[in-house]
Amino acid sequence: MTDGQASATLAAWQLRSSLELGPYPGAVPCARLHAKLISREWGMHAIADAVELVVSELVTNALMASNDLAGHRFPGRAVDGVPPVCLWLACDRQKVLIEVWDASADPPVCQDLQPEAESGRGLQLVEDVSADWGSYVSVGCSGKTVWAMVTAP
Repeated sequence: MTDGQASATLAAWQLRSSLELGPYPGAVPCARLHAKLISREWGMHAIADAVELVVSELVTNALMASNDLAGHRFPGRAVDGVPPVCLWLACDRQKVLIEVWDASADPPVCQDLQPEAESGRGLQLVEDVSADWGSYVSVGCSGKTVWAMVTAP
């Protein structure tokens, strides 16, 4: 999915929500709760837990990617300090599109882990739970957006 495709997809879906999260310890639980509650409000009870899990993994990765950065760029302005993470959710009553922006341009990479590894399985979980996922770089902005699609059974 490209930046333009994502914008067209979001424009076509009537149910949308967004959340900007500061780089704080409570950001991931806040994102999880928001995703779970909004999914249920949209009537997507069957996939609310999957949406919550994917949001948790993507926001965690985004916060880690942005943690060492000292600024970011949006069209027409530059901002100092640790950048926020942005979460967008969209629903067409059959599926939920999750998008998470962070200020790092480094693409997400699934790690090949040993069974005893204690971390690094987040993108594998996203891949297992989602119908599809990927990332794109936004035109005119720093960073990237990682997206995942969770579909109803």
